[in-house]
Amino acid sequence: MKKIIFAILVASMSYSLPANAIEVEQMGNCTKGSQWNADLELEYRVFDLSFDIDTREANQDWTLTLRHNGKKALSQTVQSMQDFDDSYSEVEWNIIRPDRRGADTFNFRAVNKVTGEVCKATLKA
Repeated sequence: MKKIIFAILVASMSYSLPANAIEVEQMGNCTKGSQWNADLELEYRVFDLSFDIDTREANQDWTLTLRHNGKKALSQTVQSMQDFDDSYSEVEWNIIRPDRRGADTFNFRAVNKVTGEVCKATLKA
């Protein structure tokens, strides 16, 4: 019975993502105590990227600049929103980018327009 359950689990895991899919996740701290989380998923030659910040201050503007292989791909300002489950606020960006030939590097840089706090991450695929 254990062998059958194990075989089913292995089979279901092998079909969850295509063979060429890539997933990368990193977490870190910003310059004034906020925390960031960056995710990258490559599937079918399309990158699904996210960059999230947990911060103490709600209703503050954060500007994210995303560079893809050194070239600016996005600059967008989002306001932090209070999370009702705890004392933190959240800022979230979700971005879709095409896969380029060769290696891909994504540089995220978010700046709080009020406090000047900076959050930076680099993800590679």
